[in-house]
Amino acid sequence: MQLPATSTKTWFLSILAFLPATICFLPGCSSTKIITEYDCADAANINKDTTVWHYCWGLIQSKDIRPQCDKRYNHLNKVVVKSTPAHVLLTVITLGIVIPQKVSWCCAPPNPQPGHLGN
Repeated sequence: MQLPATSTKTWFLSILAFLPATICFLPGCSSTKIITEYDCADAANINKDTTVWHYCWGLIQSKDIRPQCDKRYNHLNKVVVKSTPAHVLLTVITLGIVIPQKVSWCCAPPNPQPGHLGN
């Protein structure tokens, strides 16, 4: 049994409209992780994150990120750069003129130097 042409066309258009909406809400598409230790400075292992925006195929970069780590031991333990399906879709639609990326990081805990006991 063959479907009428209008029914097939309606089915195809509904699938075509549903796919981009579904893709935008799926979890991360790709991520790159740089990890030295899984131990973060905060007691709750809180990651800080922001979305950076690059323009004109990367010719116009976003501002540098200041991670605000503890001044005693100003190091990062983990950096994750992630692109979601919505980010990829926006990049494709704008032909690379707009490129968003989510950047997450956590600071290393301070590393106290051993002290002297007594006099």
